[in-house]
Amino acid sequence: ELVQIPRLSEDHWLRLEVGDIDKGFAEADHILEASFDWSPIQYNCSPKPRTVICEWTGDKLTCWADTQLPLYVWQDLSNCLGIPQSNIRVIAHYTVGGYGGKRPGKTAILTAILSKRTGRPVKSAFTRTEDFIGTHHRISYKNFHKIGVKKDGTLTAGYHRIIAHWGSDTAVPFVCQATGLLGCTMLYEWQNSKAETCGVMTNILGYGAMNGFGDPEVIYSLERLMDMVAEKIGMDPVTFRLKNCMRHGDRAMEYEQVLYGPIKWGILGSDLSSFPEMIEKCAEVAQWKEKWKGWRTPMAVRGSKKRGIGIALGMHHTSFWPSSAIVKMNQDGTANVLSMAVEMGQGYATAVAQVVAETLGIRYEDVNPILSDTGGTPTSRGNVASSGTSSPINSARLAAEDVKRKLFELASPRLNSSIEALEARDGHIWVKGTDHKISIASLCLANWQITGCANNPPYDSIRDEKTGKVIHAYAAAVTIAEVEVDTETGMVDLIRITSGHDCGRAIHPIIIENQIDLGVVMANGWIRTEKYVIDEKTGIILNPNLIDYKLITFLDMPKSKDFQRFFIERPCAWGPFGAKGMSETAMTAAAPAIANAIYNAIGVRIYDGFISPENILNSIEKMAKD
Repeated sequence: ELVQIPRLSEDHWLRLEVGDIDKGFAEADHILEASFDWSPIQYNCSPKPRTVICEWTGDKLTCWADTQLPLYVWQDLSNCLGIPQSNIRVIAHYTVGGYGGKRPGKTAILTAILSKRTGRPVKSAFTRTEDFIGTHHRISYKNFHKIGVKKDGTLTAGYHRIIAHWGSDTAVPFVCQATGLLGCTMLYEWQNSKAETCGVMTNILGYGAMNGFGDPEVIYSLERLMDMVAEKIGMDPVTFRLKNCMRHGDRAMEYEQVLYGPIKWGILGSDLSSFPEMIEKCAEVAQWKEKWKGWRTPMAVRGSKKRGIGIALGMHHTSFWPSSAIVKMNQDGTANVLSMAVEMGQGYATAVAQVVAETLGIRYEDVNPILSDTGGTPTSRGNVASSGTSSPINSARLAAEDVKRKLFELASPRLNSSIEALEARDGHIWVKGTDHKISIASLCLANWQITGCANNPPYDSIRDEKTGKVIHAYAAAVTIAEVEVDTETGMVDLIRITSGHDCGRAIHPIIIENQIDLGVVMANGWIRTEKYVIDEKTGIILNPNLIDYKLITFLDMPKSKDFQRFFIERPCAWGPFGAKGMSETAMTAAAPAIANAIYNAIGVRIYDGFISPENILNSIEKMAKD
């Protein structure tokens, strides 16, 4: 089943191969291939530019860092300054808008050195221009795809080749490309596939993590070619994707295994059975059957303006990593939850408090999250790779379970009941089915300190009951976009968006809707307005400001009544109460859905990554000449 390829071959390509693609292409009735020009570079536009403050007290360093990875800053400071971690305290209580890009590594180290030499606290705060030129950006891919398909729509083979533009340096070598490989090989039920990628270094600014982290850059081109495949066989694009999308039990793995090996294949959990359901529901909500008029046939024509509709699928891993948490009960029955994960506006503090409160049977208002302080919170990677819900919140749930077990042991003799007959709710420990109870506050007051701590179990301990294979957690998305294109000016209006997601279990529905909004808005700007202007000879950014770099605005998005979002709840085996991370997944499906809708409107496929009015007009002119 698996052709094992080393982590990095002698020719410097990273490869992942499954099955026999030569055999797969030989079985195909049609073979389509296409090259897609560089996907756009994108700025991690946080509302607050990167900031670090360092202060020494003797040989002890305190670092207040605007970061979503306090653990890595802690490790970097220790390694680079040559001092033990016990002499360093990193505090990152509230980071504003990470999007994957808040890792100040070099800045924190330099600031600590300056503080040591001056004997004073030192603050390093980027201006907006410095933030543009001094931080990492979204990676850019140049992609080639070759797809084999039978007349009935069955995919027989896929070959994918990615060249990744690293720029002058990178915070995460190969990781982004490994994610891209999985985007190529896991979105559809490939029987035979091969994906390979290499990175090239140039004189422009380097790349780092940004929402989707490798998947949007490859799915953006792959989903455009999938539309071309469906058109070739004359199949409705919704029907084609419904036939071939990934499902429960399909081959799966974590992206880090591509890098570090050996590759051990697991499967997708039962939560991914939501994928076909999402496609059907998204088509129903968007009224696809009523609006789809056929290939190269716009929904409506009004003078020079043509309306089109398009669909795309998306997928991203929701990582399950080692993570620790502590739940500390107070004597009045309230609780503190200690976690190194970061609140950066995405709602982590809210969700972790909800999970701990639900587990302990106390009010949400009675749980106080204490976050991101290496001087007191237990170790966790932080909030990256859509892991906040599945990893640190899960360890918080397990720590709360540890507290609940101790409360039951204390309550059992007082209630003259077995532990198995007890339950926690409404701030009390109850004997099930009776009115016998004791308050959690009284137990905490009588026993001074009740504390629970926990670590997540290893990922390979979570296995499918039927097959015994390791379950790997992924989140999926479906997006249908409607656009209006003015063929005289090349201007595009995004008229309507329908975006569906599977979230495992919705801990807080409003938070999920907000994350969907973020992904769609970011994707719309990525391919339509947010363009770096770079001098090719020097690598210098010529528009490092929010006037010349056209950040997407509300005026470029559909009206609220035309922005429809929904999620399907199928419990995931990994996260708390079946929840899993999903925030990055919205980014993966929205961009290709917009591009496919533009094609439906004007009948011209754009292979450039950036869909500007100029590119649209040039493509229309080229088609007219051909």
